[in-house]
Amino acid sequence: MHSKPSQLQRKTVRLIHHAANGSHNEPAGSLAALEYCLASGASKIEIDVIPLVDGSFVLLHDPNLETATNGSGNVVQMTREAVENLCYLHNGAVTNEKVGFLVDAIDLLVQSTATQVLQLDFKPYTPLTRSVLEALLKIVIPVKDRIQVSSVADWAVRALKDAEPNLALGFDPLLYLDLVDEEPRPENIPPFRVGAYGLLDDHPLSAFQWGGLGDYFSARAAALLAQVPAGCEWYIRADLLKIALDAGFDWIDFLHQKSSTVAGWTIDITKPDQVQIARNLCDHGIDELTTNSPSGLAKRLDSDTIV
Repeated sequence: MHSKPSQLQRKTVRLIHHAANGSHNEPAGSLAALEYCLASGASKIEIDVIPLVDGSFVLLHDPNLETATNGSGNVVQMTREAVENLCYLHNGAVTNEKVGFLVDAIDLLVQSTATQVLQLDFKPYTPLTRSVLEALLKIVIPVKDRIQVSSVADWAVRALKDAEPNLALGFDPLLYLDLVDEEPRPENIPPFRVGAYGLLDDHPLSAFQWGGLGDYFSARAAALLAQVPAGCEWYIRADLLKIALDAGFDWIDFLHQKSSTVAGWTIDITKPDQVQIARNLCDHGIDELTTNSPSGLAKRLDSDTIV
């Protein structure tokens, strides 16, 4: 069964500052970028967090240090002491901005009162054991009313819910259902198979075409819903939401009926088709949109926005 169509009633949409990006020239995801966004009064800011072996958490998106710093090696095998003197890259050049850590980001949040939510996108590049989750909670609990922990790791989301029921959580299903990108997917990152509906999906529902694309999305959405606690915010690739809508399945409305909010990521305002997708998602009641250019996107949308 398809989800019933939305009422197409516009609502106020919050724009999330992806990797603490905004109208500044600081390295993405750095403490300097975060400080700028906090000072500007950004409503919601997202930064990436990777656990280290000593119980600390570094502000990086990719475990390979060469990607965003002047270091080398796999950061998940290192301690804070081993990486704290490394500097971020920005536009390919080494900066003077040293790699940041979660404890320092929380200190900055405490000093700022304007920002409502700091979204920590928790990366599962190392086993997210009980001790890792406990270390994370110890850092964020003092400000948990302004923190949301999101992850592609549904098992970690469930464990965090059990450990701290009042912590705001988010889930991104891209390890289970995703688009086929032009660039090859890393060998160890699921889904590994392109299913019968042309999407990356290892689930048996994608093994052959048993119905229309809308029916497939409806069934997959129901199966994914069972993997995370009720009330989680869902972070879904905007292009995937649009494909589902075009197929007749309103994933946003489906999740709203399950008391969940929905954010679409990551809108690139330099691409007209992305802006149009954002407008379409606003028409269908999307709650939030993640973007590197929140002020620029706000000017391009017809909806009321919170930046």
